[in-house]
Amino acid sequence: MRRVRLALAALWLTGLVLGSISERSIATSRSVPSTSSGKIYDGFQVLSADLHVHSFPGDGALPPWALASEARRRGLDIIALTNHNQMLSWTLTNWFASRSQGVLLLPGEEVTTPKFHMGAVGVQRTVGWDRSARTVAAAVHAAGGVAIAAHPDNEAARAIDGAFADIDGVESAHPVRHVNDKSSRELDASVARALAEHPGIAQIGSSDFHYLAPIGLCRTYIFARDMTIRSVLEAIHAGRTVACDGRGRTYGDPHLALAVGEACRAAATAKPNLHGQLNRIAVLCAWLGAFGLTLAGPRRAIE
Repeated sequence: MRRVRLALAALWLTGLVLGSISERSIATSRSVPSTSSGKIYDGFQVLSADLHVHSFPGDGALPPWALASEARRRGLDIIALTNHNQMLSWTLTNWFASRSQGVLLLPGEEVTTPKFHMGAVGVQRTVGWDRSARTVAAAVHAAGGVAIAAHPDNEAARAIDGAFADIDGVESAHPVRHVNDKSSRELDASVARALAEHPGIAQIGSSDFHYLAPIGLCRTYIFARDMTIRSVLEAIHAGRTVACDGRGRTYGDPHLALAVGEACRAAATAKPNLHGQLNRIAVLCAWLGAFGLTLAGPRRAIE
């Protein structure tokens, strides 16, 4: 079994190396939208973020430093590491600092329950999942983070119902919008319910990256005082955000949305700066390696 794990680790590392090689040096302005951190609106710094990203070790294919590199290539200033009910990869992040290649990495967790998922962004410790939405949100706040309803469908909205007033954000832009009309309608209905309960709730765009969908496919524009964890969390809590989906549509305050509409459309139409065939091989190697390591990981002996 040890040889199998070594082979899978080698496959995963091969994917990372090939992924790096697949990037081509062409002008950023023609391929990938630049980050938004240079833009100022009404005294606030406009930052581009993906607040729902899964990482390795955990339920994502890439480690934090590789995610930071990919985020920069995708024109993002900030990403949040949000694995399901655990924060193992954040330990790795702390080893090499929370800012890598100019990208601010935020600690987090996707609190995953049978009926709803909630992003806990900015927390330094895990939040228990076996509780109500209101209790989860209170625990996230007590840990210093912000609570975000993740990809809420009809069932999740019913489970959260009455607690949206206690939640800081709702994912208005998520890849499920691009799956089918039913998923998009359910998301719209859930967001409408959230806004009815909490008119100032932050609208969030996230990729929910695990293995394949590109980071920043859906993203959030955050109007923060500066590029620090504290300022980013304050802006989300205050509702100064605009969600942007993969088709260049914005969700949020009309005045803020107008300020980032062009950037949102540019992000949606940007072409990946990759050597296509090599990148497909890299993704396949990284995905198979990470998935295999998850299945072939060490098992505790039963006494």
